[in-house]
Amino acid sequence: MMTIVWSLLKHNGKPITAYAVGTSLYLLMLAALYPSMMKTGLLEAKLQALPPEVLKAFQYDKITGFDNVLDLLGGNYYGLIFQIIASLFLLSLAARLLARPIDNGELILYLAAPITRHQYTASAMIVMFLASTCLVVCNTFVLLMADWFVSGVSIDGMTLVRFQVNALFLLYAIGGFTLCIATLFDDERRAFSIAGGVLVLSIVLTIGSGLSEKTEWMRYGSIFSLFNTQQLLEGTHHFFLHLLLLASISLLFHLGAFVSFRKRSLSI
Repeated sequence: MMTIVWSLLKHNGKPITAYAVGTSLYLLMLAALYPSMMKTGLLEAKLQALPPEVLKAFQYDKITGFDNVLDLLGGNYYGLIFQIIASLFLLSLAARLLARPIDNGELILYLAAPITRHQYTASAMIVMFLASTCLVVCNTFVLLMADWFVSGVSIDGMTLVRFQVNALFLLYAIGGFTLCIATLFDDERRAFSIAGGVLVLSIVLTIGSGLSEKTEWMRYGSIFSLFNTQQLLEGTHHFFLHLLLLASISLLFHLGAFVSFRKRSLSI
């Protein structure tokens, strides 16, 4: 089975690397600019000039008193931007691993060899796990490098661990969902649009839940409510409960992918 995993990694290595390196460079840029932005007060002035609705959309709960670079990253990367990146990253990867091979008949070539459906599905899952882990590890490494070598950047280690572990479990859960949806349809575009529509709805619900107290209930319909950066920064986050929920969601959809792909018929 490791031969299949290696083959899938070779075919999908470039987009995985592009996302990991691209997001890491963005984090490095923000960390490098953080000391000068705090010294000049430019960031706080820009944020205060923005409409409250825009700040809520990007999940900026804090616009003054950035004591730590993670205060900045909580809204500037790990809020709306991370939700969009995570969705696009895992949607495109699930399409390349399952939806597209089913659509163009490439998967029949794999199954014509002594490879079972369970082996191929498990290999695709392993690649999804490795890709998600690669993204988070690269992001973490860059932030640690900034903490060590950029003057004026100070990152609390435990807060960083909470951020990255929570982000990793979120990616695992979304990856399980996108992979499960990819096994349901022969048409790649249909699988992509349905999974993408659900994730966009989750993002909209998360944004809507922060607009007022009357709409706060909307967050319960979004998976992204299980990655609350402000609560992570304040230490009031239900960290282990959210990890358990995300792990359960991931397990449920990965099992669903096995069952769905085993039962479906493939056109040659």
